[in-house]
Order: sequence, then structure tokens, then C-alpha cells
Amino acid sequence: MGTEVLMAVDNKGKQPLHPMPDEVVLPPTADEDPKTHEGGDNKGMEEPPSNKRRNYGHYHQEDGPTHFCKVILAPKIECIPMPLDFTKHFVTVPTEFKLGNNTGCSWKVTVKLMNDWVTLDQGWATYAVVHYIKIGYMVTFKLLTPDTLKVIIFDDDGIEVVNKCGKHDKAFAAKE
Repeated sequence: MGTEVLMAVDNKGKQPLHPMPDEVVLPPTADEDPKTHEGGDNKGMEEPPSNKRRNYGHYHQEDGPTHFCKVILAPKIECIPMPLDFTKHFVTVPTEFKLGNNTGCSWKVTVKLMNDWVTLDQGWATYAVVHYIKIGYMVTFKLLTPDTLKVIIFDDDGIEVVNKCGKHDKAFAAKE
């Protein structure tokens, strides 16, 4: 109301670049249509599925985070502590995790509880050596299943590291 819409024209000022349709029909606003829900109460709004909460018309899982990352600051890492805000959402803590990487390789590491921290323990140091994880690298972990993490390694320039599995010692690799 009271505004004019100008069509975009080509650089010669002759032809419209995107011709407009003759008539555009817009849905009625809340003022024009008294049946439109204006908020306030929850009548007419569907309930969120179980284990989800409403947030501005869409839903979020209440399960907790699925990713965490670690920047490697020490030359030899015997274990990796998982963040408390990540592990506090676990229903049960597995005794081992299967680590999958971007080349399809998988690796098993044991889990140890140390002072309320869940740590990736036996197997992690060998995993770090075999995958050439160095100081300054960032390692991301994504929870795929309750006992499987996808691991992606980024070098000190932020580039994803892709290591082929052919050099892995068969004794350490997880049985598929």
C-alpha cells in the first residue's frame, strides 16, 4: 500500500530482466483474516514429538551434543578426555569406542573413567601415531552410535588429513 515496485531493466533501459506476472495473490494477513492464529495460547499448534522441545515453530532434540573437538597441545597423548558437557548426556558409558575415519578405517579404543571424566584410553596413543597426529592438529569427534565415533583430523593449517589404511597394523585395527 503506497509503495511502487520497479522492475529491473537491462543496461539499455528497455526490457525487464525478470518480467513480473500480471497479478500476484498474497495470503491474507492476520488483520484481514480473523481465522488466522495470532499466538498467545497454543490452540491449533501441534505438539512436539516426544524428546523434542518447541523453539520458535521448529523442534530441537533434547538428547545433547553429537560432536566435540580437541586441539592437540602435547607431543605424546596417551589418552583423550572427552568434554563433560558431551558425556553427561550418555545414558550409559561404553567400555570401548570404535573410531571410524574419513577413509573407512575403524579402530577400537578402550574407555576409562578418571575423576568423572570419560577418556579414550588404550588404543588412542597408537591411533595418534599411525594417523600422524601432531601438535597443533585439531581432531573432531562425531557420535554416530552409542559406541562409535567418526574422527576427522585437521592439520595445523586447518586442512583435513586423509590417511590411507594400508599401513595400519592389523592387530590394532577393529574387526568389521
